[in-house]
Amino acid sequence: MHTCYACGNSATSDEHVPPKCLFPETKDTPDGTDLRRNLFTVPSCEEHNTHKSGDDEYLFFVLAMNLPANHVANLQVSSKIARAVARRPKLVESMMERAEPVLIADDRTHELYETNKVELDGVRFDRSLRLLALGVYFQHFGKRWHGSLRVQPEFIAFPDEHNSAEIANVIATVAACSQVLFKGATHIGANPSVFSYQVHEGEGTVTWVLRLSFYEGCKVTVFLGIDG
Repeated sequence: MHTCYACGNSATSDEHVPPKCLFPETKDTPDGTDLRRNLFTVPSCEEHNTHKSGDDEYLFFVLAMNLPANHVANLQVSSKIARAVARRPKLVESMMERAEPVLIADDRTHELYETNKVELDGVRFDRSLRLLALGVYFQHFGKRWHGSLRVQPEFIAFPDEHNSAEIANVIATVAACSQVLFKGATHIGANPSVFSYQVHEGEGTVTWVLRLSFYEGCKVTVFLGIDG
């Protein structure tokens, strides 16, 4: 009997990891490239598949509209997200209602970009990433993860927090360490312009470290460890 990748209940379907909505449809790629080929799937219960479709869409919007994302994400914004806005304008309006214009400097070129600072639903975003990480672990090892799990996005800033400098330092440190740790490690995934992941065996209380790459520039480090 198949069991759900996230909770161990009986599986009723297969869940795409990451959600299928992150991958452009063929009609939205300029040359008709199929970026939905050979997608990863894991067995899932109803709660951890169709019942979280709203969270999947929220995750997609955050990733695709983030500054470090690549040209494929830009295609998604101008096609799929544009259609979603036309159908349900309140969906994006709710995300953008507190948006503030800001100037962001590129870490490599130091060129300034005009963009918008948007308030993140941190609980929802973290929940989505945690489930996705559990799915990636199941896909890679063929079994559920039972220990502790912590996700650290490397591309999200929290300028309005009272300890924003401390948070930024932690994020920068994790990103720098991950860059070294995973240098030369194989990227796994048939469509790396949308998603790929890397695996590194940990030590001590950290059993495994994963690095998830969305639209190439949006990276998340995942620490899988021993409870307690």
